[in-house]
Amino acid sequence: MLHNEIEENIAKFTSAVLASLAEIMELNSACKAILCEYLNNPKSIDECAEVKIQAVIDYMYEQVNIGNWKEVKLFLRKTITIATFLRLLSHAKLAQSVNDDFIKESFKIIDFGILFGCPLDEEPSLLQKCASIFNNLIEEEDTSKKVNMQNNLEEVNFDLSHLNTQPIEIVDCPSMEHFYRNYILREQPIILSNGINHWPALNKWKDPEYFKKLAGPRTVPVELGKVYTDSDWTQKLMTIGEFIDNYIYQSNGPTGYLAQYQLFDQIPELKKDIVVPEYCCFSETDEPVDIMAWFGPKGTVSALHHDPKKNLLTQVVGTKQLFLFSPNDTPYLYPHSHELLNNTAQVDPREPDLEKFPNYKEATAYHCILSPGQMLYIPPKWWHFVESLSISFSVSFWWD
Repeated sequence: MLHNEIEENIAKFTSAVLASLAEIMELNSACKAILCEYLNNPKSIDECAEVKIQAVIDYMYEQVNIGNWKEVKLFLRKTITIATFLRLLSHAKLAQSVNDDFIKESFKIIDFGILFGCPLDEEPSLLQKCASIFNNLIEEEDTSKKVNMQNNLEEVNFDLSHLNTQPIEIVDCPSMEHFYRNYILREQPIILSNGINHWPALNKWKDPEYFKKLAGPRTVPVELGKVYTDSDWTQKLMTIGEFIDNYIYQSNGPTGYLAQYQLFDQIPELKKDIVVPEYCCFSETDEPVDIMAWFGPKGTVSALHHDPKKNLLTQVVGTKQLFLFSPNDTPYLYPHSHELLNNTAQVDPREPDLEKFPNYKEATAYHCILSPGQMLYIPPKWWHFVESLSISFSVSFWWD
């Protein structure tokens, strides 16, 4: 595909983006004038225009990073989406050729807009659709390091007698009524087996090269550090290819974890490999199910914490061990006092320090090893600690 063909395919969305200007009426007149000028007359885009468009993006980026992210006004993020579209259009228009650098820069522009912008009412999947224009241009990666992640698994045997744990029941693909009556209503955790045997992901995702071929140049936020409660924990933006090469294949340096991330919204092609389980239909609202990806090497840990929503944690590749505790055991788990961490406990259930946390001995831990193809239902407010015992890819479905 020539760069002028790419430009034409991107430009097809111009009228929809132009209509979206009504969604950013609060934007200052100077920035709005730049967007209007080049949306109304895309042929006038040149090197000078590209600088102006990038200036709008930079200014909006500064604005959305002031204060609490949850309080950022939507028009600022929508402006980033619109300006990102124009920036991508200018990038395609001014390109001399379609080479590897051009493709990587295109995805970098798109992913910045997805990460810091937000969907437009007029065209909610604008940037994802733009990304699909480039998907077939991703070159094959060097497969000399090809590894089947499933072969990375180790036989896991634990002696948990000293921890006073209870096993979590496993049920073979229960009926919807049985699941609702016995686990949803009773707020009881349960492992469901043989419920996702039809997922293409169970086979496709065993090979990390599949992700590199489909989405290697795509930029995602990766957590660096053992546990998010540690002082040296941080996040870094990197491509999926870099993440796999430097953190999935390698064991030196800090642990890297693509955790609790809406990967399937950013890369819809991956969503074709999974299906939202029917068990998620028991919702009290009309809100869609939140689908999160968890991808990392052996040793990734999510500290003991609880979430407000129902959670169906689905294991696709590798194994994880989990410790669960009833909300009734909260006083024995020593939650952090800081407001930002009050849903996180200080106790590590693998090696509880009873001198420091003496009341922990009153808690009852439920334990399981979650294997590929299994789903663990975690009721709202149930505490859970998660550790990857191998390279692992999990998908969690959250709903109210």
